[in-house]
Amino acid sequence: MSRSKTELSVTERLIIQLVIYRTKNPKHPTFFGDNKNIAKCVDVQPDTVRKAIAKLVKLEYLQLGYDKQGRRHMVYTGKEFAPIIENMNNIDKKSLRDDKEYYEREAQYSAHELELAKIRIETLERENTSLQSKLFQAELRVKQLENIFTAQGCTKEQIDMMIGQMMDVQAAA
Repeated sequence: MSRSKTELSVTERLIIQLVIYRTKNPKHPTFFGDNKNIAKCVDVQPDTVRKAIAKLVKLEYLQLGYDKQGRRHMVYTGKEFAPIIENMNNIDKKSLRDDKEYYEREAQYSAHELELAKIRIETLERENTSLQSKLFQAELRVKQLENIFTAQGCTKEQIDMMIGQMMDVQAAA
């Protein structure tokens, strides 16, 4: 791990990158942001910014100066550090575009598969409802047949024995 990664916190590296970003323009070579402004940009408390800037000046990442009105300004000294957000200028744009298109196609395919799955679920639910209805009707018919046999004087055991004999005959066929 490089020395700059160990001696600088994430907040400190963000502050350096903010100063670099704000001083890119040759017309504005220094950064005049106060601690409140910087804190809002990097989402920390102004006191945290004050301590971080003091550390960055001590470690010679930033250089402080004051103008005629007494306003503090900062300049990045050029000392190397490990940035949090890399420069994307050297990234191959074509490969990024190809990746984007691939993932868009995958998302479209997944959306299509999801629609097909929803249709399949609806079909299975309809089939399930139909089968439950048929099962209910079959159970009702069996109960009616049992009632007919018991009305004719058959016992439950005799009905079970007749069913067993019918199953044996069907299995033999």
